[in-house]
This record gives sequence, C-alpha cells and structure tokens, in this order.
Amino acid sequence: ARSDLFSLGIVLYEMASGRRPFIGGSFAEIAAATLNDEPAPLARQRPDAPDPLQRIVSKALRKSRDERYSSAAEIARDLAALRASLGAGAAAPSRVSRWLVVTAGVMLASALVGGWFVLRLEKRSWAREEAIPQIRTLIGEAKPLAAFLLLQRAEAALPGDPAIAAIADDLMSVATITSSPAGATVAMQDYLTPDAPWMTVGTTPIEKISVPRGYFRWRVSKPGVGTREIARESSPELDVPLDNVARTPAGMVSVDGGSWSAMIGFIGWVGPYVLPPYEIDRFEVTNRQFQEFVDKGGYENPRYWQEPFVRDGRTLRWTEAMALLRDPTGRPGPTTWRAGHYPEGRDDYPVSGVSWYEAAAYAVFAGKSLPALAQWYRAAPPDVGRYVDQVSNLGSSVVAPVGQFKGLGPYGTYDMAGNVREWCANAVFGSDQRFILGGAWTSPSYLYSEPEALPPFDRSDGNGIRLVINHRPVPPEALATRRFFSRDPAHFAPASDDVFRAYRSLYAYDKAPLLPRIEATEEAADWRREKLSFAAAYGHERVPAYLFLPKHVRPPYQAVVFFPSARVQFMPSSAQLGDMAFVDYVIQSGRAVIYPIYQATYERLNSAEFGREMMLAAASRRRDVLIQQTQDVERAVDYLASRPDIDASRIGYLGVSMGTAYGVIIGALEDRFKVLVWLDGGLFLDRPVVGTDQVDFAPRIKKPVLMVNGRYDFVFPLDAAQLPLFKLLGTPDADKRHVTFDTPHDVSAAHSQLSREVLAWLDKYLGVVR
Repeated sequence: ARSDLFSLGIVLYEMASGRRPFIGGSFAEIAAATLNDEPAPLARQRPDAPDPLQRIVSKALRKSRDERYSSAAEIARDLAALRASLGAGAAAPSRVSRWLVVTAGVMLASALVGGWFVLRLEKRSWAREEAIPQIRTLIGEAKPLAAFLLLQRAEAALPGDPAIAAIADDLMSVATITSSPAGATVAMQDYLTPDAPWMTVGTTPIEKISVPRGYFRWRVSKPGVGTREIARESSPELDVPLDNVARTPAGMVSVDGGSWSAMIGFIGWVGPYVLPPYEIDRFEVTNRQFQEFVDKGGYENPRYWQEPFVRDGRTLRWTEAMALLRDPTGRPGPTTWRAGHYPEGRDDYPVSGVSWYEAAAYAVFAGKSLPALAQWYRAAPPDVGRYVDQVSNLGSSVVAPVGQFKGLGPYGTYDMAGNVREWCANAVFGSDQRFILGGAWTSPSYLYSEPEALPPFDRSDGNGIRLVINHRPVPPEALATRRFFSRDPAHFAPASDDVFRAYRSLYAYDKAPLLPRIEATEEAADWRREKLSFAAAYGHERVPAYLFLPKHVRPPYQAVVFFPSARVQFMPSSAQLGDMAFVDYVIQSGRAVIYPIYQATYERLNSAEFGREMMLAAASRRRDVLIQQTQDVERAVDYLASRPDIDASRIGYLGVSMGTAYGVIIGALEDRFKVLVWLDGGLFLDRPVVGTDQVDFAPRIKKPVLMVNGRYDFVFPLDAAQLPLFKLLGTPDADKRHVTFDTPHDVSAAHSQLSREVLAWLDKYLGVVR
C-alpha cells in the first residue's frame, strides 16, 4: 500500500509536467534513479503548478518512508483541500490548474478502485493456482482440517467456483455432536498435526454441523465436570460421555462396553464378544510405578504370583522362578535395571525388560489385571494404524518417556503403538506363549496391529506393561487361548512345470531401454550414495533407487539388491530410508548395495492403498503390485549389469520380512542372483492368490540360501512358516542354512550376530572383499 502511494506521486508528477520524475536509458538505470536521485522540482517543469500541488507531489516522492504519506486517506485529504482552495479563490484559476486538480482526484479514485480490483483478482488467482492444489495436497496428506480451513479462504476469494464446490462436496460431511452432560465445549485438531491450534466447533449439543471427513483429535470439556481427549473419525453422530471422568481412577481412561469383533492379522476373526465397560492405563506402566512394587517386597511375596511357573513345558518351583527374575547385578527386578533400581533420570520411562509373570504379579499388586486380547484391540483398533503409526515411537533407536509421542488412541490412551510392547492375558493355543502387543520402539510399523507372542519368561528389553480394571467379569471366551493361521505341509502341491511356465510369463517384461539418470550424490566417510532412477518395466513410470558404493575397495564391486519390510508402506518419503539396520553392515563390508523404491512403497504408494488397506486390497491388485515389484528387482539387476564398476557375475539378494516372503518368488525368477539372504521371513500362513504362492516357487530355487529368523516370530512362526519354507527349497542341503535367534520378528535386535552370519554367507558365495 505504501509503495502504491509512491507510485501515485510519480503519476501526478508526470500528469502535471509531462515528464517522468526518474529518467534512465534502461530499466536498471530507472530503478537506480528511483532509489538514489531526487526528481527535479515540479515548479521547474511547470511554473504555474499551484504550491499545494507541488508540496503534495514532493511529499509523495520522498525517499524516506517516514516522510511520505502514510495512507491513501491522508493524500486524499490534501488533494480535497487543494481543490477547495482553488475553487474558493478570488482570482479564477487557469483551466490547466482546474484540469490538473480534477484529473488528480479522478486518478486517486481510480487508484483506490483499481487497487481493490487488482487485490480481488490476485485473491481469485491465488485461490485457483495455489489454494486448490494445496487443499488437494493436504487431503492427500491426511490433514483434512487444514484443508477445510484453507477451503474456507478459497471459497471467500472465489465464490461459486465449480472446482472448489467439488472439493467441498468430497471433503465435507454433516455431524451431530453430543455429550453427557450437555454444555461441553468441543474442539478438533488434525490427527497428524498434534501441535497445531485447536479449532473450536461449538457447545454441545451441536446439531448437524458441517465438518471435514477424516480422523481427528477431539477435545470435549466442561468446567466442573472434566475433559476428554480422544481420537475418532468424523461421523454422523459423535457422543462423548463426560460424567464418568471424575469416577475414572487417576492415570486411566474409560472404555465403553458392548459387542466387539475384529480381523487380526495371522489370527483371523476374533469375537464377537460382549465386553463389559472397563478402564485402561492412559500410559504404559513407568519405572517409578514398578519401583514401588520392588521396594515393597513384590518379588518376595508369593501372594502376588498367582500363575503357575511353566518353562519349556516344565512347571517350576517358586525359588526356581525367582532365581530367573533378576537384574544383571543379581537383584530382583527387570533386566534393564541395576541393583534393584532403574537408571537415574528414567522415572517416567516405561518399565521394560519384564516377563509375563512379572507383569501379572504387578497387576495383582496394583489391583488391576492384564488386558484380554479383545480389550487391548478395542482400545487400539488395527484399522487406525495408518494414522497412529506416524506419530508413535516405532522404528526408532531409543525408548521415550511415556506420552512424549502423540499416538492418541480412540479412548485417550498413548503409546499403544510402539515404545514398549505390552503383555496380554491370553495364551497361544498349543503352547505356553503369551500374546504381547503393540510393538516396541525398534519394531516395524505393522506390529502395532499384528500380534506377537513370546514365552512367559522372556525378558527382552522391549517388553512392558499396560493394565486394566474390570468392574465385571470378562467373558471367558475373550480370555481363551487363540490359534493362528497355518498351512499343513502335508497338503503342499507345487505347480507342474507347465503351470509354472505360465506363472513365469506373468512376471516377464520387455527389455526396453533403462534410460538411467543420476540425480544426486552424497558423500560419507566409507561410501558414496547415488540417488538415481531408471525406466520401469511397466507403464511410463520410473523407478527411483539409492546406490551405495564403497570408497575403500577397488571396482568392480560385488553388489546386493535390497528389498525391505512392509514398514516402508507406512513411510511417506524415501528421504529417510527404512530398515537400514538390516543392510548397513553389508555396505560397510565393501559391497555395493542398491535400494530400489519399489512400487507401492514410500512415495510410490497410492494414498488410496495406504498401508494396511494395501494388505486388504483385492487379491488381483495385490498380485499386480507383486508382479511390478518383482520387475523392479529385475530392472535393478539390469541397471547394475550396465555399470562397468559393478561385477555382474557377483550379485546377491537380501530381503527382510516382505522382502523375504516375496524373495521366494523373486529368487526363483531372477537367475542372475548368485546367493540369497532372507531375514524375518517364511511362508504366508494363508493361501495366496494363484500365481503368487511361494509353494510353487520355492522348489525351483537351486542357488544358495541363508534364512535368519527370530525363534519367537509370530508373523512367520518357526514351525508353521520358517521350517516348512526351508524344507521346500530346491537348494542342495550343503548350500542352505537356517539360523534362529532368541528374538521375536525383528532379528536386527541381534545386530552383531546377524551381521556375522550374513557376511560369512556372502563371503562364501560371492567371495571375500579385498
């Protein structure tokens, strides 16, 4: 606005004198004159110009902003006064002077109206060119409230626009929000931006209000009654009870009862059960809370230890069991403690390194219970994993204080995804293992919704506790043992050679030009990383990839193609690569590693197929994606073979979990791999769609295979998934090896052992790196 007034002074000067105040032979010279030169006085150019006009023009053109007009109203008052003085004078002003003043007034009005019109055009242009794409981006990023707030601004700038109206139709829904008692203030927040300001919706009851569709944080509060923060999708009806807040024990949240059932990965349908209402801990049990149990003689009092001690099928005496439940100094307590006390400064960290028996004993001490499987999943539904995983402590390197991460649950819990996994009451059918849910800080994202099971004496660092209070008995069927999917190896029937040839044709592709591009490089002490891309084998897509090249080894390099776990389906960008703990030591060994960004991972994942939805998609679509991912692997090998600094005769494959399960198919199809390394994998427990059954491919593999698994892996169990795959392999016995560590699904927890096994295998079949 201030620069517009300066510009008006320039126009007035030219109108009065016929000359511009700032002269130059080029734009640069004119700009320099405008910044540095004083214009010739108006009186020199136009001696008959009225003195007030000269003062107005001179003031409008001062270099110092503090000496110029500060507003259009101010210059308008001076021009009006000039016009009045000229009209009221005894001597008649010249026609030129009258024309000058009238024209100046018209110019001022035009400038003001024109400025408004230009501003309106700018706003309309902003709405079309900037706001609409930003709104669509925010919707794609699962930030519907931010999209809604931007939509409101765009609608004001561009009312009636069809594109904005179409977005609004898709984004908005109608909701009625109630509470008991009424009169509570309701605010909402995008789930994935917990630090953003809350938007106040209104006071309950709120009838038929327009709200965006999506998954949100809701804050419902009433003075003198209480406050609840929950996470829910916007729905036609949302009712939030507040009358039980005061009755809920400190540190807990209430969960309503009713019929419940869910599809749980590798278990199947659980329920339906009619669960009574219960309370559940808002946070995981902390070190400070568990210290009270230790200090009050919890490990010495048999009445807290109500479950029979069973280890490897044998019942132990009290003294035998207590001897196993010691910290590294020999004092009673978790494995992560020393001398019967947790580390200094860790008061509010979750207690970890506890067995199922310690969790059950602490529950008795606290007057609570371990949650049934159904109770845990009711408070942490699997289908919200796509949201909660992104703001929780999963796939990281350190445990965090409780509540530091903002993974809020539907009833107000925190940290049910990651941080520490939490023991449940249910046992696994046919064994003494107990379910432990939610994943630890090192776990892949999908372990929020998929169960693990461990022996009850397991005291891994990631094992923690969350408890419930039951005011009425839990149905016995909800506490019963649960079995998991498995396939009977006795019924395995690999495809015939003719059928397998047909399957192989599904994965075939034309050897079109790669058209490779190196887009960026990054230097480190031991390696150089190239970000590159090459033409995909399908459509008109390109496959991004990261190639790690060793610095202290002379080419041509041995190379390994890496295929990560399904956790990368929950990561929005490959700028931060997942699962590097499974392959970093391979790079350090002096081998090149290529990490393609596979179809349906990272930024190549269609938002409509995000994460778990991809797993539940139509079988034919899953097969299509698997075929494309297999072709991505083969194109990566094509690319490696095209480089003179890679030894094309010494290329291996390393897969993790998903990369292992699909690696069975890839290993049977890609003949150029000299060695296969499979981590955290096995046979799928349900029968896959035609053309993707590992049973048809495993017998065709003849090359060397190393399998490394967790003994207590519940995703790919030892007896049901790991051993049957190992036995199916067509590889000679001398060239295949199966190693198990005392870990759950994630064998990177035993990193030093893992690296020794893998590097020894690569040395044996690719050769020692010199």
